Amino acid sequence: MSRALALLALAACAGPARDPDSVRRPPPVDAGPDAAIDAAPPPPRWLRGSTHVHAAPSGDSATAPAEVAAWYVAHGYDFIVLTDHNRVTIPGPDPGGRVAADDGALLVIAGSELTYNPTACAEPAPPPDGKCRIHVNVLGATGRPAGKLEWADRAATARRDMYRAAIARAQALGGVPQLNHPQWHWGMTAALLTALAGDGVALVEIGNSQFARWNAGDAEHPSMVALWDAALATGATLWGVASDDAHSYDGVGKYPAGGAWVMVDAPRDADAIIAALAAGRFYATTGVTLARAGAAGDALEVAIAGDPAGHTIEFVVDGRVVATSHDATARHPIPPAPSYVRAAVTRADGAMAWVQPARR
Repeated sequence: MSRALALLALAACAGPARDPDSVRRPPPVDAGPDAAIDAAPPPPRWLRGSTHVHAAPSGDSATAPAEVAAWYVAHGYDFIVLTDHNRVTIPGPDPGGRVAADDGALLVIAGSELTYNPTACAEPAPPPDGKCRIHVNVLGATGRPAGKLEWADRAATARRDMYRAAIARAQALGGVPQLNHPQWHWGMTAALLTALAGDGVALVEIGNSQFARWNAGDAEHPSMVALWDAALATGATLWGVASDDAHSYDGVGKYPAGGAWVMVDAPRDADAIIAALAAGRFYATTGVTLARAGAAGDALEVAIAGDPAGHTIEFVVDGRVVATSHDATARHPIPPAPSYVRAAVTRADGAMAWVQPARR
């Protein structure tokens, strides 16, 4: 059995669903005349989590792992992936598997941020005032290497080869690779992102809250969402992540916690959460809360939790906005592959949610 199938099997065998009582689920409203009407699927079991979190062992955070966990508990998270730079941090007695710690309040999943900052690289080359930034998260590591990880291909000059070394190490550690802030110092192109999807990357940060300038692009560089759409248009399977990339937890330091996260449809189990992330069963958000976000029969359904006032739902097909709704719930038909449909929800204050692409 392949690793992807094994992860999906683990998710299927996981524990009972958890359904929040407070979620408002209004009746569906079609986004267009062709939207299919199907029986509602079971309600999602949303877990709030961050896939990119740093503590003191990273070397650039002053906060102990226990205090990091306490911050996320206080702010209503269900899980985090602890991704210290070039190391797998286990805060206490090792629970084994993908779990780094679990006090019953917060599930801490083992991980690492594989970090390499060479001064030169190609395809694309960095700007004159920048460096190459090759940062790849390992989500759900089962390996327990001691000390600092040495993994980089220092003889490589092409970014793709550098990334391939990180992907290989992530997989060797038993984890799922996630591309972190790929447009930092304008380090990503559509061709490279598409190639990396073919090399085994299924997750990419499109909403890292610490790198808003780089996420948005500029007159000469595409945004991360535009690059995502370009890769999806080739038929690539690639899920968009939002994260806080937290290093500081006192409210005043650099790279503060909060600001972006994922909502994963999974039971509270590390294997099931990683399987759901790898399969795209989540939405990414900077504050918008959804009751539903995913395929319902042959339509993509989006339902806003709570009062829908001030929210705009946009459906994007092959990189182009094709339908807009201000209703509590909206649906759009799922096109046949290689076309895709995804959704973006924007709140009046600028907060967003991104719903993963769907094909049939």
